[in-house]
Amino acid sequence: MRSRQRNIYESTGDVFFVTSTVVGHTKIFELEVLCNILIDNLKFYQNRGDFRIIAFVIMPNHFHLILKVSKKTTISKVIGNFKRITSRQISEKLIEINRNDIIKTLKEKSLEEPTNDSKVWKYRFDCLVINSIETLNQKIEYIYYNPVKKKIVSNAEDWKYSSAGNYLNKSDCLIDVDTEWKCLKD
Repeated sequence: MRSRQRNIYESTGDVFFVTSTVVGHTKIFELEVLCNILIDNLKFYQNRGDFRIIAFVIMPNHFHLILKVSKKTTISKVIGNFKRITSRQISEKLIEINRNDIIKTLKEKSLEEPTNDSKVWKYRFDCLVINSIETLNQKIEYIYYNPVKKKIVSNAEDWKYSSAGNYLNKSDCLIDVDTEWKCLKD
């Protein structure tokens, strides 16, 4: 969805199902160090008060989030900032760990994008306003079974880079998630 059209949807809600994909569907998040960049940034923006996380999953070449966005910002600003900062940090980390093969692939694939200001993320992201509990439940289930469907794990809660474990009260979860949906009452 182009950002010019997104403001129409932003005015109709504040809970969003978001997907963003790496250029060329490159599987950079098979590297734990790059997943940790996303985790650290999600924690930062959540702690800063930009959003509350209801659910998330990081897949090898994309991520899904369900967020309740603060009234002081918009989903476009939140995801734009997130992608801009993580793109820079991922690029720096790839240089640091000498993954020139991935850097080369990302540079080549970014040239195929309508705009190549990002060398990591596709220029746009997909976003759906969640306006019912049924849709929320459906999207959470979709997120959690994504790693199972792709045969990365057998059980959704076994995927480290997902909040499925949060909903089962596992103690080793990476990010605080609003599993009781308290943020929906704000």
